[in-house]
Amino acid sequence: MRFIVEERINALTEALFSLDEPWRGRFLDLVAKQATRWRWDGRQPGREEIAAWLGASPGLYQEVTLLLNAWQGPVREY
Repeated sequence: MRFIVEERINALTEALFSLDEPWRGRFLDLVAKQATRWRWDGRQPGREEIAAWLGASPGLYQEVTLLLNAWQGPVREY
């Protein structure tokens, strides 16, 4: 079961990083701000940071999934 969760986190992380700019930066900035309660320093987070935040917070994971699906259309389940 843990593998499925990690697999989904990795898939969502990769989906975010595969977006074209300016959307990639906007989504990553939003995730960083949400994960740090709006105290993010403004630099672009790395894949490891994004994956760690999504894995640590089921609520954040769900919110990002919903936002990405609303923006792109329900292309795939993360």
